[in-house]
Amino acid sequence: MPPAPADVGRVLLAAAANRYERVCPDCSLVQFMQSGATYLFDLASAAGVEQEDRTVAAWSVTPDAIGKRDVSYQRGFPLAADPGDPQVDRGHLIPHLSGGEFGPNIFRQDRALNRGWSDEGRRFRALEREAASGPGTFYFGHLLYEDDTAYPMEIEIGILRGGTLHSKHSGPRGWLTVLAGWRAGTG
Repeated sequence: MPPAPADVGRVLLAAAANRYERVCPDCSLVQFMQSGATYLFDLASAAGVEQEDRTVAAWSVTPDAIGKRDVSYQRGFPLAADPGDPQVDRGHLIPHLSGGEFGPNIFRQDRALNRGWSDEGRRFRALEREAASGPGTFYFGHLLYEDDTAYPMEIEIGILRGGTLHSKHSGPRGWLTVLAGWRAGTG
């Protein structure tokens, strides 16, 4: 019997929190729900620490119906320029077609990766499309940081197919493919 999505989500968020707390021991992690997704967020400003407030991870189950995208909100979401870096988009940790909304769900993402313009981006987008293809599909996202900014250096996304977690992992604003063999009872 496949594991329950809520159980997988709890395990993944706990693992993401443990990793993040090792890297950023002074963080202020909070967990909350927004539009059906569960987020792990570092509210660093509450702890008075150096790093920016930023989302660490999130999971969701693709809903039956998706609301219309609020394009004006997305366009108005702050996105600081970063000279010398590739062009960036306002990426969604939980894709819009999997129920992702705004606020903590938006992060700076390499444009070629986000839009599927590169080989790496096409693999990334394929997993997002698979998650959005059917209601009830478990999807997760994990942002990894190497500095105090809210611009992740790595992104890990995944879906649950049967009892196995399948994930894609982007390297330093590039791409590596990883197939994680998480099975019920072994995670």
